[in-house]
Amino acid sequence: MVGMRVERGVASLKVRAVVAQALLALFLLVTLLVAVGTAYMAVQEIQTGYSSYLITLPVFSFYIALAFLPAAIALTCWVWRAHANLYADQLDGLTTSPTWAALGLWMPIANLVMPKGAMRELWNRSHGEEAWFAQQSVDAVNSWWTCYVVGIVILSVLTGIVIVDRITPFMFLTPPGTNMLAMAFASSLLAGSAWLLIRIVSRITRAQETVTTVGDTFA
Repeated sequence: MVGMRVERGVASLKVRAVVAQALLALFLLVTLLVAVGTAYMAVQEIQTGYSSYLITLPVFSFYIALAFLPAAIALTCWVWRAHANLYADQLDGLTTSPTWAALGLWMPIANLVMPKGAMRELWNRSHGEEAWFAQQSVDAVNSWWTCYVVGIVILSVLTGIVIVDRITPFMFLTPPGTNMLAMAFASSLLAGSAWLLIRIVSRITRAQETVTTVGDTFA
């Protein structure tokens, strides 16, 4: 019964992986275009001395958010199913439930910490590691999470600058091109995180297909 349940889960995981990877690829394309566009505008600002970030940064941020939302929803569905497969295989020592792994992607503050640990456990246990090895460092996960968090933090700071400049009597004075270059850097990091996450989703999905469907592996 366990084998049958996991096999259905792996099939479901593969479908979710394809959807998540496609939407992550779209997010990757959007962030790359934003990075190129903002880098070009930064050069123009440096040359002319005129800064238009109060208008352009919100527009570019909107494009990123528009591409981010469906990718995040698809990733959440994949994360839930991937963790559920581990529980369906009755592995011992699991510390992150499917529900918490999914919610951790959305809970404020916690979503800057929880997903890394959950993904690390998912990677290690999906590749057949024992419970004691679940939280050992994974280079791919570390790189993905570093790019994502740094990119989001920079983007949040830039958004805060725009809000303060627009709705308060105060204004942040920065040299022309500075904010646009920061936006280009943040967008490049988010593009890198999407590329790494596509590979992580692929590797874990393939590992569950070849490892967790074999019930005796975890007996």
